[in-house]
Amino acid sequence: MIHHVLAPFNAISHCSKARTAYENSDWQLCIYHLAQALRVKKNLSENDARLFNQAKKYYKHEHHNDTKTVAVCGWDLSHNAAGRVLALTELYQHLNYSPAIIGCIIEENPKRPKSLWEPMQLAGVPCKYITVHNAYDLLDKAIDFVSQNPFDIVHLSKPRLPNIIIGRLYELIWDTQVIMDIDDEEQGFSGSQAKELTDLSKPSKKSLNYIRSEYWLAKSVSLATWFETRTVSNQALQSKYGGVIIPHVRNADSFIPSQVLTAKMREHFGIAIDQKVILFFGTPKPHKGLLETAQAIASLNRKDLLFLIIGDFIDKSFERDLKSVSNVEFYFLPNQPYHRIHEFVAMGDICVILQDSGSLISQYQLPAKLVDALAMGLTVISSRTQALLPLIEEGVIIEATDKKLAKTLTRLLDTEIESNKGLKPERYYFLNKLSTQSQAPKAEALIAKLPTKTHSITSATVFRLESLTKPNLT
Repeated sequence: MIHHVLAPFNAISHCSKARTAYENSDWQLCIYHLAQALRVKKNLSENDARLFNQAKKYYKHEHHNDTKTVAVCGWDLSHNAAGRVLALTELYQHLNYSPAIIGCIIEENPKRPKSLWEPMQLAGVPCKYITVHNAYDLLDKAIDFVSQNPFDIVHLSKPRLPNIIIGRLYELIWDTQVIMDIDDEEQGFSGSQAKELTDLSKPSKKSLNYIRSEYWLAKSVSLATWFETRTVSNQALQSKYGGVIIPHVRNADSFIPSQVLTAKMREHFGIAIDQKVILFFGTPKPHKGLLETAQAIASLNRKDLLFLIIGDFIDKSFERDLKSVSNVEFYFLPNQPYHRIHEFVAMGDICVILQDSGSLISQYQLPAKLVDALAMGLTVISSRTQALLPLIEEGVIIEATDKKLAKTLTRLLDTEIESNKGLKPERYYFLNKLSTQSQAPKAEALIAKLPTKTHSITSATVFRLESLTKPNLT
């Protein structure tokens, strides 16, 4: 095991230590020092490059009978993007791997320190990460991190710059089998929204340094298909990026609908068992249709309805706007532990997910909270999007717009909601297509077919942003 000590900026020293490690058949230490040499040096001598390749070969042979080591990598583990990381991690756990979570926390304003996303802290899953401040800080720390933490398989969650850099370093340094996962249309998060960002030829110095810049967003998305093996969360993304569909899976052994659980949770929070609970579980934001849902509930003028919102508000002005809607009984709860999601979802009867049909994000997104609701047998109402169209066509979710939501709610509420949620078609769809158990064979087959490639180090190899973000890297 190599203990973390920031490498001194002396390439000659690292090359010398690498040769000593090679002579002692300590392949991992040899690889570490040669990677560190490339971290501070333009390139390696032909002899040291040959040593690098030989050490990788011997390291692989030495560990070829070991259980494969797996890591799921999140580009920024400080916010809800890490939810997909946890879902993929649980899938590997179900396949009897012991996956690690790795990645970054992007802290580009030192005056605003960040930490792990709260549900991830509460999930009890150990993880290793680096805190980075800009693109060049990312590169330096990523080389240091990757050279000390070898894995056989690395599953990158989202095509963002930190994952592009980390994934390519793993391929070069360890010949790691890398999978790129795409669960959102990332370009939807740019200021340009649906506008395609194609001019990547003249980035400013500020754009090159800023990890979240539109330049790096567009550049990273353009490099997503460079990784030969890809997974996506739904059919809409598959039509654009290819890859194997792995939805936002949930463990069916944990997500079990139960009248007893519903009654227990409602009693604990003082919610009457005969109330009809409209549920939102996630990060409350204006574009998620909460205001429209509240207004629809208010228009029904029913005393038996409760709007239960679980999740911390980032935008306090939006929280005030929501609470200002009269004739609605609200119940607010803060963020909850990841491993207890099913308990809180069990309190609901109907889950409303109004997607913005004009949003590039919404068109390609299969919301995790939708999967949670289906897993617990809730009735789900949602907008029509490319990603959700298959579920609407199969009758698993009910299509509605904000203008028709009140009418849809009335129809559902006037029809007795199935009390035994476990028998509902939503639950069966989850078990067959969205559960960890249903997707495990597909994931196992994907792993079995991962290409084994040797990424040779040459005297021309350099670890620089411009070289690691070229589509033709070999």
